[in-house]
Amino acid sequence: MGLGDALMKIVVKVGDAVEIARRFREAPALAVYELATHVRALVTKAVEEVLDAEIELHLHEEADDENKRNGYRSRSFAIKGIGELTLRVPRDRKATFESRIVPPSRRYDEAIERDLAALHLAGISTRMLGILSRQVLGVSVSSQEVSNSLERIVPSARAFLERPLASRRWRYLYVDGTNFRVRRTTVALEPTLVVLGVDEDGHKSVLSMIQGDKDSRPAWEMVFADLVERGLDGSCIELGIMDGLPGLASAFTESFPRARAARCWVHKARNVFPRVPRRYQAAFREDWDRVQYAEGEDGARVAFDVLRERWRNTCDDAVASMERDIDALLVHYAFPKEHWDALRTTNPIERVNKEFKRRSKAMEQVGPDGLKTLLAFTALRLEFGWMQSSITASNLKNLVYRKKREARIEELTQVLLH
Repeated sequence: MGLGDALMKIVVKVGDAVEIARRFREAPALAVYELATHVRALVTKAVEEVLDAEIELHLHEEADDENKRNGYRSRSFAIKGIGELTLRVPRDRKATFESRIVPPSRRYDEAIERDLAALHLAGISTRMLGILSRQVLGVSVSSQEVSNSLERIVPSARAFLERPLASRRWRYLYVDGTNFRVRRTTVALEPTLVVLGVDEDGHKSVLSMIQGDKDSRPAWEMVFADLVERGLDGSCIELGIMDGLPGLASAFTESFPRARAARCWVHKARNVFPRVPRRYQAAFREDWDRVQYAEGEDGARVAFDVLRERWRNTCDDAVASMERDIDALLVHYAFPKEHWDALRTTNPIERVNKEFKRRSKAMEQVGPDGLKTLLAFTALRLEFGWMQSSITASNLKNLVYRKKREARIEELTQVLLH
């Protein structure tokens, strides 16, 4: 017998059932409302019976002959799927009884608290949730309660961000930093160092999101060391795709000696094109694209030679800047052709960071723990989509991994919200 069977039994006579069916046909919305009201009344009665039993157990265990029952007090308590109930909570003379079923410190059950956190992390602001909470969850909550609900899932968020990485073999790593406004004693921009991994099946996953003091080589060395400590097999890493932060490429190859460092074409363009006079930029862009989108490394180097000869007199600074990084810009050609588009830029991790930014906007100001929870939740949401496709364009519609993906979605949901 389940708990629901033990607490409550609903008996409907045949005549009642016919009347209910008739009313559902004539006025379904009103009938549903009346049925819900009836169910709430039954649940209220069942909870009150449990409370009465609970105080009897308390008085028996206390073994104080002078302490007796002392009437009731009224209070509200909301249950997920039922709504807000008005309950008669028993009291004792010495005020030592506190219900564990309906704790005095809570106005609603833990399931509603989890829903508050999930809705907030999904992008609904604390203010808007406070306005809509009664309609959506059946109980009015304040914006502060919404913020407090995140505290419940902070441990799960931390566990996800620090999870072991040995179960999958990682081939490529995208590394990039992004800034968030974080509230500590004051509010200021703080960098978060993000690593996006691609495994041997071509599937992406956010491996690391560490809040640091600045986007610097020592900070990245700490991030790479943390990945190895969590079980990432550095001997499997073949390539890191990154921007032009001084020292980052050497820090990466020192941490993963078998890997190569690739320079992002988008970041490099931001560094090169400001050195090209405006009147030449369109023509320079055409030669740039011939290098970037060549059919192979040999063709790319020939195209670069042509660009260098054509522009070294009029745009020598731009050509020199490009030449310094040409090997790192062309390193993706050493990998499978179907991966070239994905390895040419840091766009995959840029899109991840953009999603982090979009989610954080709804939270007005966020503390360090709230930020960890937000990042973990957003990373889990992104993983849902990544499970259905690899980084190769030809596999975007491949549904071979459907069962694996569905199992992973269920697993990820349970990690954070339960």
